[in-house]
Amino acid sequence: MVFCAKCGSENVDEAVYCSECGQKLLQVDDLMESPGTSYSEKEILQEMIHVAWKSGMNRKVLYFTNENIYVGEGTLLSGGMGFAAGGLIGRHIEKKRLAEMEEEANRINFKELAAHNPDVVVIPYNEIINLVMGKKRMLLAPSIKVETTSTEYTFTVMDFKKYKQFQQSIPAILGDKVTVE
Repeated sequence: MVFCAKCGSENVDEAVYCSECGQKLLQVDDLMESPGTSYSEKEILQEMIHVAWKSGMNRKVLYFTNENIYVGEGTLLSGGMGFAAGGLIGRHIEKKRLAEMEEEANRINFKELAAHNPDVVVIPYNEIINLVMGKKRMLLAPSIKVETTSTEYTFTVMDFKKYKQFQQSIPAILGDKVTVE
């Protein structure tokens, strides 16, 4: 299954456009054609998860590429804040902003981002021992725990509605290093 970067809907692998919103689904060939960057130099974004880290107000984004996890700055809009911003209108604004962030993320040169921003944490896949995707419970947000050769990171997932997608996409990226509870 392929998931739409705009709305998160599941689509068949052969789909070119999302069956729900009509967004063109990004293919590896599309990402290879980024201007000024060769395919071998640029890491390709595989998945993007909005999380809270350390304190509840410290929003981050986990960017899963074909080589590393990058922990970058997030936004206060992610994680259901749309309701506080005005009910249905706030949720629409939040959904639109998150879709824009995901489109922008496909253009990021992650190696340059990490080199120029000391706040970006890079977790190389070859250092990951285990990644545990916690259960989604009624009143508790699910967590993602990443254990590496040198440290352990725990994140609280803010994209509740897309957690089913993450439970499929992250194991597809990291293979047997992932445990889904």
